[in-house]
Amino acid sequence: MLIAANALLQNGFERWIFCQGMLFQSTDKWWGDHGRRDYPHEGIDLCLFRDRGGKIRRMDETTRIPVMHAGVVKAMFKDYLGQAVIIEHAHAGCDRGRFISFYAHTKPRSEIQVGTLVKEGDIIATLADTRHSKANILPHLHFSLGLPSESFAYDRFVWNTLRNPEMIILLDPLAIIDGRYQTLDAANRDCRAL
Repeated sequence: MLIAANALLQNGFERWIFCQGMLFQSTDKWWGDHGRRDYPHEGIDLCLFRDRGGKIRRMDETTRIPVMHAGVVKAMFKDYLGQAVIIEHAHAGCDRGRFISFYAHTKPRSEIQVGTLVKEGDIIATLADTRHSKANILPHLHFSLGLPSESFAYDRFVWNTLRNPEMIILLDPLAIIDGRYQTLDAANRDCRAL
């Protein structure tokens, strides 16, 4: 849906590109000093793609963020690059009957508020403009998926909630992303240049 919402195929999209630090549970940074993260990565970071000409291109603050599945906006908060939007989805195929999707480093649309019902494919945000961030990091979508516990409370949801396995079991989102992808080695020059 991210590909379609941003007409990436018309712009030559061939596959997503991930540097090692962009992947679920990575302990490495893909920006700045490329050092170690304080915590393993809680999701995936989407920002790079290869076009049919072989050039690596990046998404920017005009990138529109669609919802992956119908649900309800249950929480929103400021993160260090923009805002995070947390959506709860009912799903009979899950053991718990529900799961959450977490879209971070965004600029939500004005009509997106806690309690808003969203349909699959609805545009909820654009990427946050990160040019003035202290982290000196490209605009990107941090995307997490998880199964919340029975005692999970949205009114206290903050980033560290994702790191608490008693509150939420994180899932690797790579299995459900749109399109083909390629992972580059951390030493790759394109990754080192980020």
